[in-house]
Amino acid sequence: MKTTEKGDANCDGSIDMADAVLIMQALANPNKYGIGGTAEHHLTEQGKANADMDGDGLTVGDAQKIQMKLLGIE
Repeated sequence: MKTTEKGDANCDGSIDMADAVLIMQALANPNKYGIGGTAEHHLTEQGKANADMDGDGLTVGDAQKIQMKLLGIE
């Protein structure tokens, strides 16, 4: 799937702390927050593609990179 906005895990059109949180939730509790999860706001295929900041799959490093970008440390 093609990235629409690098870092926008929740596909709301902006990159913020909620994206990093969703990544961590999806990794920690995939049945609830992962793709096809039971939570109302779970990760989608598009969100997963957007969240992969470095092309190596979805990891905690992607959440860290989003936080660093928000802090201007990138």
